[in-house]
Amino acid sequence: MTSFSAVLAFGVAACVAGVAAPASAQSSAALQLTTGKVVTDPAGAFISVSVKNGTTAPISETYVACEFFAGNRALGKSSTTLFSIVPGVTGTDQVRLLGGTSANRATCAITGHK
Repeated sequence: MTSFSAVLAFGVAACVAGVAAPASAQSSAALQLTTGKVVTDPAGAFISVSVKNGTTAPISETYVACEFFAGNRALGKSSTTLFSIVPGVTGTDQVRLLGGTSANRATCAITGHK
């Protein structure tokens, strides 16, 4: 039998290896990350992220990190924490990069949980 942490570790490694583009979904047996499209405004850039808890246990905190780009030029990294995602439920938030007004894409990954 595979432990929950082993399944999650595999899922996190798969998310990092299969970097998300806008409007994509990454899945593992444990958690599924979905990202929206990069949006800019006068303050910077942001991307909507959602994480579905496919486990049988509540996840108190899930960490999602994104790197923003203008073409191939990296603009910066930012992250968010999604709190209290119960089994079968999807938590949502936005990751914002202040000053990243030229961003046109981002890569995101689940970087951990507790």
